[in-house]
Amino acid sequence: MKQQKNKKILLGLILIQLFLFGVALADEVPSIEDPLGNKDISALAASIIQYVLRFVGVIALVMFIVGGITWMTSGGSAEKIKKGKDTLVWAILGMGLVFFSYAITRFIIEAFLK
Repeated sequence: MKQQKNKKILLGLILIQLFLFGVALADEVPSIEDPLGNKDISALAASIIQYVLRFVGVIALVMFIVGGITWMTSGGSAEKIKKGKDTLVWAILGMGLVFFSYAITRFIIEAFLK
């Protein structure tokens, strides 16, 4: 029991020491640089949104290709043709949505940055 109490006291003293050491060095804390090279939070948000939209656009393009391949390799099967056409339609709608959301996002970001 006494050993646990000593461990708690030692842990408390170590934490107090670390806290005081951190307070003493507060003036010398290095600034964290953004790996994307942005200067403020709005530019960082703009970069993140653009990367996400690009990723979603790539996914839509891949689905467009998959739908085309499914349709071309259907061999006359009505189910596969329907599946390929549906995939193409939804991929086109997805790409349209991505382009539309990119345009809106770019407009909003430019409005806030100016």
